[in-house]
Amino acid sequence: MNRLVPLITFFIILILVPTTFAETDEMTADEHYLMGNALSSFGQYENATNEYRLALKMRPGFSDALNNLGIVLNRQGKYEEALEVADEAVRVTPQDADAWYNRGVTLGKLARYEEEVDSYRQALSIRPNYSSAWENMGASYFDQGKFEEAIAAYLNATTYDQNNAVGWYYIGTIYEKIGQNTQAIDAFEKAISIDPNLTVVQSRLETVKKNITSSIGDHEKESDNTTENTSSELFSGLLNILK
Repeated sequence: MNRLVPLITFFIILILVPTTFAETDEMTADEHYLMGNALSSFGQYENATNEYRLALKMRPGFSDALNNLGIVLNRQGKYEEALEVADEAVRVTPQDADAWYNRGVTLGKLARYEEEVDSYRQALSIRPNYSSAWENMGASYFDQGKFEEAIAAYLNATTYDQNNAVGWYYIGTIYEKIGQNTQAIDAFEKAISIDPNLTVVQSRLETVKKNITSSIGDHEKESDNTTENTSSELFSGLLNILK
């Protein structure tokens, strides 16, 4: 049924808009905007772009049209154009968290990571519980190799969205990457407890557990000829790992 929603929306718009595409002068800015949304939902991004631009020509500063125009430009890989639109959107509506978020997404596409993070910070200053902004900030930090900052951002995302299984998956992935396998296991298990259907998480969890078991086995082999005191210390350490 969900696949029918865009189709139904499209036909409703066609019925409500009493003109053809050629008769654009008789359409209102809102009608061009709605037509852009319908075309975008069908993946017709170039046509959607034209509709949003017509809406903006009729109503400069139409914030929703600006935001959606930036989105469809991103989907066409026109990142520089999208950034110009995003800059205009935050200029027109500086208190719109979505506008700052969309700007951050575009900057990320351009690998301008520090500016990307700044845009997400602006979005979060307006809407602190904006879980998607926290997630994207985490991804940006990860791309910069700032793993601790990435974990902190993803933890905020999971704090504000208690059902964010994917957030916990990313946290586990980062912990695994930096060699903190016990923390990775905890994160993967939290992800699975939220969404047992995430098979990729189950796979990562099993891999990390095997790595820990293999590491422990290798360590024990190397310690066969150590003193009793050293063996006792190793056993204590292993208990801490397995907690």
